[in-house]
Amino acid sequence: MSLDHIVTVTIGGLTVGMIYALVALGYTMVYGVLEFINFAHGEVFTVGGYVAAFTLFALGVSDQMSTVAIIGSLLLALVLSMAVPAALGLLVERVAYRPLRGRSRIMPLLSAIGVSIVLQQLIIIVFGPTPITMPTLGISSASVSILGARIRVLALVIITVSVVLMAGLTYLVKATRIGKAMRATSQDMEAAEMMGIETNQTIAFTFVVGSALAGIGGLLVIMYYGSLKFDAGFLYGLKAFTAAVLGGIGNIPGAVVGALVLGLTETYGVSMDLGFLAWFVVAGLLMGLYVQLVLAPKKRLQHISDDRRTPGYERSIANIYRLAPYLAVRTLVVERTDALRSVSARHAVRLMLGNLFLVVTAAVLFANGSSRIDTRWQPVIAFVVLMVILMFRPSGILGKHITEKV
Repeated sequence: MSLDHIVTVTIGGLTVGMIYALVALGYTMVYGVLEFINFAHGEVFTVGGYVAAFTLFALGVSDQMSTVAIIGSLLLALVLSMAVPAALGLLVERVAYRPLRGRSRIMPLLSAIGVSIVLQQLIIIVFGPTPITMPTLGISSASVSILGARIRVLALVIITVSVVLMAGLTYLVKATRIGKAMRATSQDMEAAEMMGIETNQTIAFTFVVGSALAGIGGLLVIMYYGSLKFDAGFLYGLKAFTAAVLGGIGNIPGAVVGALVLGLTETYGVSMDLGFLAWFVVAGLLMGLYVQLVLAPKKRLQHISDDRRTPGYERSIANIYRLAPYLAVRTLVVERTDALRSVSARHAVRLMLGNLFLVVTAAVLFANGSSRIDTRWQPVIAFVVLMVILMFRPSGILGKHITEKV
């Protein structure tokens, strides 16, 4: 496996991951405040891409124009790709979600699915069913050399823009007045209202920011791939939601980490030989063994009550994890009187099965080291990784480390 190929695939994975992150942030922000999933968010992303492409076509952008004119046109497309989705997100929140606030959680969920279908059909009515394309520009194909690999300039622009936007969002949430209002509304809406916070305005602002980020994601996707289909938001929305869950739903840094893991996993999965990928599985296995043999027993010992805490009892709990194939199964089958031992045994068995799965996977990959996975399996790879990670960390990669939801 050559270095230039690894660099090319890595930059590609980071680019895809950053795009997923822009969309995933909208999911995780809305969940952090309202604790429900805005399934119409994917269509808002699509609208951003369509608006950007339509704007550039309307302006007649081409390489024959001056550099200043091209930059001005791109900036206008950027502004509109943020403004129109932001306005759409505000409208959706006001019409489809606010009247249902405080009702059964299934009602906003059904409303979100209905809004998603309506927006998708509106895109077809306004722009037509055929994919919309970007005007051909030199920047789309321009490339630079990094460690012997030819990397598209646009990929580096996407990564840079995404990092800047995410840093700005983090500052907005952590250090501004409206960010504090968002965190207060997330933690306790009624208490926030009693403290004088306009929760309706705060929630609306959350939708506006998340929708604007999704719109930028749509612009970056259509510039990177050259075209966008009316139903593209469904798949991108699903993967972005997966990234948010993977990182820890309701957690802004977690959404970014989950998106990067997802983007790199998808790209590596279909671009690298199985023998190369097997080493990542081995790394995951080593981490899984660390969790089973060291981390999980250490955390479980913290649940022992003071009246039962003895060296012998602590050792018996730790041994359930360290000798899982025997003691964990025996505890589940024979012993029924100790609740902590039973819970530890079930947990140890799950960890053990996960590690066995990784062992088998690594063996299969090494045995077929020169083969590659077909690109049609790319979505499957992403969801397999999601299931494996959630098996070890049900709350997501960063779900337990950050207490604030947003």
